[in-house]
Amino acid sequence: VQLWLDTHPAPDVERPAITRRIVVCNQKGGVGKTAITAGTGEALAEDPSRLYPVRIAKQLAAASDALDSPLDTEDLPGLGLRVLLVDFDPQCHLTNQLGGTPLPMNGDSLTNHMAGDPKGDLRDLIVSVDDEHFAGRLHLLPACNDAFLLDVRLSAVRAREAALERALAPLEAHYDVILVDCPPSLGLSMDAAAYYGRRRDGEKPGQSGALIVVQAEDSSADAYELLTTQIDDLRGDLQIDIDYLGIVVNLYDSRRGYIATSSLQGWVDIKDPKVVGLIGDLKEQKEAVRVKQPLLSYSPKSQQAVGMRALAREIS
Repeated sequence: VQLWLDTHPAPDVERPAITRRIVVCNQKGGVGKTAITAGTGEALAEDPSRLYPVRIAKQLAAASDALDSPLDTEDLPGLGLRVLLVDFDPQCHLTNQLGGTPLPMNGDSLTNHMAGDPKGDLRDLIVSVDDEHFAGRLHLLPACNDAFLLDVRLSAVRAREAALERALAPLEAHYDVILVDCPPSLGLSMDAAAYYGRRRDGEKPGQSGALIVVQAEDSSADAYELLTTQIDDLRGDLQIDIDYLGIVVNLYDSRRGYIATSSLQGWVDIKDPKVVGLIGDLKEQKEAVRVKQPLLSYSPKSQQAVGMRALAREIS
């Protein structure tokens, strides 16, 4: 991976002056954070010399009733960015979904680097997601089950909110975008992730920040309130800017009736942060997970893939 990074700068693609850091989060499990992390990263890394179907922006109210039907699309070039996906969840879902192998408990890991006890170079743990659509631009930092102990280990670390930033800092020069798949937690690890996504000096608003994944049902609203309270408290306590990149309503199916449709309208009505993505509950994502392939290569023309590309462009 390091050899490829050194010899393959992103061609004909405008790189951000500061590596973008997208923290994909919600303390509620089961909303599909991992699928959104992977799909967004895949969409950002697709081949700029190829054309891919992208959902044309339209009113969510109009799109929501047509998720099971073909939507208006436009063929656009891939974005061609160099992307690192960070599996920050001890359950290792992102690692497993992309066909990777979780790191062994007795070896090196992101947790060790955050706790100030590294056993090697973090770059040596990175693996490439091999697929012709990404041409080596999409990489994964696998998870390790030792992340279950992260909050305990961080309690003994000074300036622990900056622990993730310190660990990932040596990697940033090699990537245009780093996406962090957060655990369903409101602990110290979430503080570290939110801090990592803060707006840095000289960085434009909306370049980095928190991307919140929800479902169109009531418990997601409760979890959203808890998460935003934590982020807002961190903003105030540390006097930092953490931008909300938007809300992604995932696993949506209008056939579930009033609960789904009224909940979607509730998310749309928030306005700030606005809904930046609406992804249907369709079979292709589940199939891609089963065969351990990236969704956008397994089913590149599926409605979920088309929606992921629209999401990636919306937050770019």
